Amino acid sequence: MTIFTGPPSSAIRNKPISEQLKRVLASAAQSAGIDTIIITSGGQDVLGDGPRRTGSTRHDRGRAADLQLVVRGTTLSFTNQSAPAAMLAFIEAAAAAGATGIGAGVDYMGPRTIHVGFGKSIDDHETLTWGANGSSRNAPQWLRDAAEAGWGAPAALADSDVAASDLAGAETPGRYAVIARTGLKLRGGPGPDFGSEKTLPLGTELTVTQFGGAWACVDVEGDGVLDGYVFASFLAPVVSDHAEGGVA
Repeated sequence: MTIFTGPPSSAIRNKPISEQLKRVLASAAQSAGIDTIIITSGGQDVLGDGPRRTGSTRHDRGRAADLQLVVRGTTLSFTNQSAPAAMLAFIEAAAAAGATGIGAGVDYMGPRTIHVGFGKSIDDHETLTWGANGSSRNAPQWLRDAAEAGWGAPAALADSDVAASDLAGAETPGRYAVIARTGLKLRGGPGPDFGSEKTLPLGTELTVTQFGGAWACVDVEGDGVLDGYVFASFLAPVVSDHAEGGVA
């Protein structure tokens, strides 16, 4: 289980994050192997309700958080050119789970802190990434790619009430197809720390031999040999062209 800390009482935005956001973050953390989420800036007073607020309305009612990710005691850091695999997996999973606003950049909040949340109001459902100066054109390319991969998942998967691991655990072995718009990385083991030398394109059909947590062990070639692991939330069962008991 992922540990949440913060926000600090001294922060201007020191109110708790919403339960909806916490579910999104917990789901993404479990999928990406994140041990601890440090919230450096949480919810804030709604305009007119109190003085503890600053900047964007995204943080109103705890619908956004500025946070850091910790894996095995190390706080993950990034550059404007690249980010660790676990951070990319977290962002992709958060976007798939329903986060619509994600920001990061060394010149934005430093090399460790990212913004994850929803829109500027409860009626704002626009998906957006940004970097320095809060500008979308300054969003690092790795941030764009990870978030867009998550947003490319079917709407049925972008349900912040359901953890990615719950989705995977409900599946059974069999034939599946890749449904990630930008493709799905085939990894050497069940987690983002394992390397990937191949990306399976959208629509690739494969055989899942077993599910384990948020990951699926797969045979891509159909020869009975295991080829690696993929993130299970971006797979969908292949539906047969013939109804059960029908004539082939």
